[in-house]
Amino acid sequence: MYKRNYNLVSAKFKEFFLPTLLMSMAMNISTFMDTLIVGNTLGPINISAMALIAPIITFINLIYWMVGLGGSVLAAVAKADRDEEKSDMYFTVSFLFLIVVGVLFSAFGLIFMNDLVNALTNNPQLAVLVQRFLGVYFMGSPLLFILMGIAYFIRTDGKPKLAFYALLIANIVNLVMDLFYILVLGMDIQGAALATITGYAVGTIFIMQYFFSKDRTMHFLSLTKLKLYALGDVIKTGFPPASLQLFLTIKLFFINTLISMAIGKPGLTAFSVFYNSLFIVYMFLIGTSQSMSPIVSIYFQEKDYFGVKYTINTSLKIVLLAGVGFTILFFTFPAQLLHLFGVSDPIDMAVGVNAIRILSLSITGTAITFLMLFYTQAIQQKGLSFMISIFQGLIIPVGCAYLLSGLMGVDGIWISFLIAEVGTIVMIYLVTKFIARRSKGKYSGFFLLGNYNDAPVMDVTIGNTVEEVVGLSESLINFATENGVDEVVALRIGITLEEMAINTINYNEKKIDYIDVLSKIGDEEITIAFKDSGVEFNPANFKVEEKDSFENIAVLQKMADNISYARVIGLNSTVITIKR
Repeated sequence: MYKRNYNLVSAKFKEFFLPTLLMSMAMNISTFMDTLIVGNTLGPINISAMALIAPIITFINLIYWMVGLGGSVLAAVAKADRDEEKSDMYFTVSFLFLIVVGVLFSAFGLIFMNDLVNALTNNPQLAVLVQRFLGVYFMGSPLLFILMGIAYFIRTDGKPKLAFYALLIANIVNLVMDLFYILVLGMDIQGAALATITGYAVGTIFIMQYFFSKDRTMHFLSLTKLKLYALGDVIKTGFPPASLQLFLTIKLFFINTLISMAIGKPGLTAFSVFYNSLFIVYMFLIGTSQSMSPIVSIYFQEKDYFGVKYTINTSLKIVLLAGVGFTILFFTFPAQLLHLFGVSDPIDMAVGVNAIRILSLSITGTAITFLMLFYTQAIQQKGLSFMISIFQGLIIPVGCAYLLSGLMGVDGIWISFLIAEVGTIVMIYLVTKFIARRSKGKYSGFFLLGNYNDAPVMDVTIGNTVEEVVGLSESLINFATENGVDEVVALRIGITLEEMAINTINYNEKKIDYIDVLSKIGDEEITIAFKDSGVEFNPANFKVEEKDSFENIAVLQKMADNISYARVIGLNSTVITIKR
């Protein structure tokens, strides 16, 4: 009769997905439109300059991805372990590191500007454009580190809409100021850089309201309580997925060099159009992956493998649909895509159509590898996450591009992107099989899901009615006795579940729709894990006053051997332990 319907985890995924998708959409459409405006107002040569600047931008992405992702995942895991001080430590360390690195990056960029430009290009015309863009961009770059990095923590703290609105505002301001600086004031590519900095300045000011929010669960820790190992943990956890940006930086540098040698400006223009068009694809991939990541990290840490499986399967369906759809779109309409960016020269068009059609074949593979990069990081498989990043982001594409360009010319460079995705997926399959075999049954399958080692498990969802609670209590008592639990202990389990569920419903005045209950019969103890989306309710610390309508919470506190509570990703997560 009772089974899990996954409505709670589905609702949480949707709650994260829409704001995160829109946040990603705002970011990526802005980048897409930036290049579109620059190409149509300032000419195709400026698109080539934007392609050369791309490695600098991906390096910034590397830092805030590493710190934001790594720190927020560790903060979420610490909350799942009921360690609030450790969670706050990761939050504080990450925020301070973003400020320091942002300032240093800006200073060194301005000091070594000439050396950097010379490393990016030896074309005098392009060098001038690159220098004018970076001169403005470096001055405002600390704002990007702070805004983008802190947004990850705000999402993990159950406030994805605030992070979305901050980035949406930043990118709307960016696009409006693009038009104002370039069309009204007549600025060149420097105007595009100034528009970006203006947008992120406004976004940073907006997102600071988080620090004045009374219901936030992440707080700054005293500097005397900070531990140096915390920064190392953040970097080790965040680097595998973020290293994709490092390898992308290196890859773009080598690919741009190979394209320049093989075919020159037409090839750079074609690659820049495809690369910037991918930002539209990435809004779905990033939106899905970053919605999945905090949910999977919490559920995996709490050993709710059924919830993990549901979340990753849902995510995989979304990214595959997006990948296949954009592959078909890019392959069918390459000329229209080039025209959209203001490309009209016959030579540029001929090279571009061929390039985009070949490159489009790699998009579906990118969807899978990108999702797995974030998933493996969320389940703390840091080694595999790093392998995905370096294989897909550097070793295979650069190695194949170098070899194949000598054999096939520029077509070999385009084909190398497809080979990189297929090769990485094969690598993931082989490595997950190896990890599963070496774990001796602890993990299994392509997603390395854990198991309960033959311990009886009852995984159900109940509604907000007393009738369902009482019925589940009876079912759990029967389930426990059927699996060798003493009748007295089984009755205690049933009463404990009933008291917890009824008090949760009463405390929320029946405003919650579902409660997930995962019961595990261990050799020495029975655990009952509850999750609900109601207001914060900690039964362990709930004080019962005289004539309190929740006086039976005292029964729960006496019946349970241990009550562990945490507020994670906007959910109440309570684990009750009863010894056998």
